Amino acid sequence: MRRILICWIGMMFVSLSLFAQKDFFGFQKLTLGDESYQLKWSAKTRNGRVLEEFIRPKDNLAKFEKKVVLELSNKGKTKEDEAKNQMADLAVMKEQSIVFSFNQLESNYPDEVWLEYTQGNVQGGKPFVLEWNFCRYKSVGDRVVLFRFRHRYYDTKEESFTKTVNKNRKKWVEEIVSFQIPELKEK
Repeated sequence: MRRILICWIGMMFVSLSLFAQKDFFGFQKLTLGDESYQLKWSAKTRNGRVLEEFIRPKDNLAKFEKKVVLELSNKGKTKEDEAKNQMADLAVMKEQSIVFSFNQLESNYPDEVWLEYTQGNVQGGKPFVLEWNFCRYKSVGDRVVLFRFRHRYYDTKEESFTKTVNKNRKKWVEEIVSFQIPELKEK
């Protein structure tokens, strides 16, 4: 039984690693600020949504500090629809004490909607993972591109996390909004 379990887990890791780096959009790397990010995971859902996750070479998907997510919605969506759905999800998560704060920000670009939120995962009454997120929703034809930046902290106190976010928030937002979102077209 143990051998079967080990074999099964091994096959899952092999299949995930083979599928993990499928390049749907035509690029394996991107640069945000002065940091390089590499494609580490991708997926295409049954309803046509395409996701790609990029992390820095020193990070890993299981425990990363920074991640960039590019997502192309299924057809027939608007940036307002996507942002509204995200806000509804965040409201539910806030009731469950997973999201601490969220708000829609005034975008510098008329074709974009911006959201910012902080969330956390608490284990044993203490925050285990705390995360600052910034989302840019941009309409592209009859689809929406989501550019999401995640900055994650592990085993830190909420007060320290909040202080760090408040101190660096302006710089992070400037970096993120100055990033030229690539034209996402499926290969």
